Amino acid sequence: MTLNLIGLAADRLVYLAQSQSVLAQNIANIDTPGYVSRMPVAFSDTLNGTGNLALATTSALDIPSSSGQSVGTETATVAARAPDGNAVSLESQLAAVAGTQINQQYAVNIYKTYLGMFTTALGPNP
Repeated sequence: MTLNLIGLAADRLVYLAQSQSVLAQNIANIDTPGYVSRMPVAFSDTLNGTGNLALATTSALDIPSSSGQSVGTETATVAARAPDGNAVSLESQLAAVAGTQINQQYAVNIYKTYLGMFTTALGPNP
């Protein structure tokens, strides 16, 4: 089994970008009555094929994905609901956004390091 670190890092970056989009949608719906936040499935589930990679639409007004795939989501655990039924916690969403941002930087660093190793192995350009 060969390990394609560049491909894996690129897949991880796509996953993290789509995860940020899911989290941004949750934050955008913080005042929507009855809205329950969604959380991205784990990256390992998407690699194993057990995560739902098909685009889930919640309304006929949803804009379809241009790529045909998006990160799978699941309903977030609800700790409390507002009187209007909204179950989005701004604090938990912001913490998830920060965690995703850290993971994005980590994936970029791995990608850059791996490319640097190739550059070193191939030597200078003639």
